[in-house]
Amino acid sequence: MCGINGTADTREDRISLDRVARMNAALHHRGPDEGGVVSVGFAALGMRRLSIVDLSRGSQPMSTEDGRTTLVYNGEIYDCEEHRERLRAQGHRFRTHSDTEVLLRSWAAEGPACLNRLGGMFAFAVADREERCLHLARDRVGIKPLYYARTDGGGLIFSSELASLLSHPSIERRLDRRSLAMLLVDRCVNDPWTLVEGVRQLPPGHVLRWKAGRIEIRRWAEPPLPAPTEGAREGDEESALSELVGLLDESVRSHLVADVPVGVFLSGGIDSSTVAAFAARALRERGEAVQSFSVGFAHPDYDESALAREVARHLSCEHHELRIEEARFDADLLDLILDHAGQPLGDTSCIPTLLVSRLAREHVKVALSGDGGDELFGGYDHVRWAGRVRRAERIPAPLRRLGQAVLAGAAPLARGRLAERTRRGRKGLALSFREPADQLRRMMSLWAPEELPRLLNLSASELELRPAPADGELDPGGREPEEYAMAWLARTYMPAAILTKVDRMSMAASLEVRVPLLDRRVLDFADRLPLGLKMRGGIGKYLLRRAGREMLPESVYTHRKQGFSIPLCDWLNDEFWELLRDLYAPGARAAELFRREALEEVMAEGRSARADEGRLSHRAAASRVWLLAMLGRWMERWEVAA
Repeated sequence: MCGINGTADTREDRISLDRVARMNAALHHRGPDEGGVVSVGFAALGMRRLSIVDLSRGSQPMSTEDGRTTLVYNGEIYDCEEHRERLRAQGHRFRTHSDTEVLLRSWAAEGPACLNRLGGMFAFAVADREERCLHLARDRVGIKPLYYARTDGGGLIFSSELASLLSHPSIERRLDRRSLAMLLVDRCVNDPWTLVEGVRQLPPGHVLRWKAGRIEIRRWAEPPLPAPTEGAREGDEESALSELVGLLDESVRSHLVADVPVGVFLSGGIDSSTVAAFAARALRERGEAVQSFSVGFAHPDYDESALAREVARHLSCEHHELRIEEARFDADLLDLILDHAGQPLGDTSCIPTLLVSRLAREHVKVALSGDGGDELFGGYDHVRWAGRVRRAERIPAPLRRLGQAVLAGAAPLARGRLAERTRRGRKGLALSFREPADQLRRMMSLWAPEELPRLLNLSASELELRPAPADGELDPGGREPEEYAMAWLARTYMPAAILTKVDRMSMAASLEVRVPLLDRRVLDFADRLPLGLKMRGGIGKYLLRRAGREMLPESVYTHRKQGFSIPLCDWLNDEFWELLRDLYAPGARAAELFRREALEEVMAEGRSARADEGRLSHRAAASRVWLLAMLGRWMERWEVAA
């Protein structure tokens, strides 16, 4: 795992190795083992390396013997031995055992065509001295990041992290206001946008070509897209289960390949426990035990540590647990998250992800995670909700409007769970009048789009919400609503929120995290798996549950899904509210973006939120003020102009 950066320009006298070196220094946490910067005339490339495979000979930047092709690369190619043998048969000779050299020689031999052969996670830049062109590429689902920006005169700057890119003097630190609207609705900024004007992130499965000041971007791989199905045929289930078990075994084994210790994140949920079970079986054959890592909280609604310990004992893991007994806001922790995330991210699980990554890094250099299972196999509540909402459309519109009115009248009298069900019912009926993509976006939203004009002090054009990456790309008509929802989430929420969080927080601890459930083989399998084998009886991940059931305790499957989050309401202490007030005091950078009356209401709702009530409305209120704190702190810390 590494951090990469660099620049290209139409004039060589504008290439500065010192500037690339400064960007490189900002990525030291991504690769504390070694680093390097090299000039190839029209471009300069830099990288920081976290040594995982071929520790002594995999240094970068790496060039071919003739000096024509130079590569900097962040990621892992899990099927590199297969490609190495194929290239050797074609006459290529290797100097190292690293996957970096496999990628370098694959590109030198085939160019962008090699991307479709690669199985792994990656973001890389390759400079061709003869053609005087630079290519940037990113893996098919967006596990590894890559940001870029144009410079005056047609130049290009790129980096693995936004903070590194902002260290370059050519970047003007000005807020992209339309991206602000996207952040407040979606809780994240979807590719290719960022919160900084003129800075973009290369979308997953895309390759960028820069030459003579011109940029071309094209898609080289489609993200997960389940095929329309009518359900499983008789006899399909057992053969599908056998295939999935075999694929999970192959994927986990390939993800365990490293010249350093490898562990697993273990929450006790189905996804992480399944990955841990296959890893334990593979390592047991080598006479090794899995090292597992989890975080526990004092608040029972957010604590799955007992289940994680039970799974660890069942699998004979060497288990490590971090207990957070007292929940309290820490401004230094907020700053650390922002420095590595690069921009605000409305996912509070950044905190436990960072903490468990720090814990794991004390013992291993690589950890496996269970990310991707919910998106590929239908684990999210939003997938089930999508089906219910779409089927509510069959009810005549007048009856749906009547139902909304009845629930609105009952809302003031409802308490506890009844109040939550009433709120959900009203929202579901309201969503049934909207298009499928808009339904999903609003299910996930923190603020509804129509709330923004009252909240934000922006023009009508700045308030216009940018489409999510999946909008317009997916045809909901040919798929069941659950299938459509899974594809939409895999193209939006997964890369922009989940994978971003995991990459930035783990690399903040100099830890490489691998995601076996997003292996190309598993992705392809999930795409063609019938919906009836993903969801059954209103429960998601049906076949994935069966795949690990013989290896795991029954409690994994009977335990209520909690998700990887924190008791945020309890964390919002006096120190937090004092900071938030300062960040939005008159004259603060973020203050002018918001209308004062609406802002005060949001803060008051956040103060009244209580974790012990467990209501989604309280969690949303707390999440709103947390995101406001991230935004205000980020603008002040990085001196971003409104």
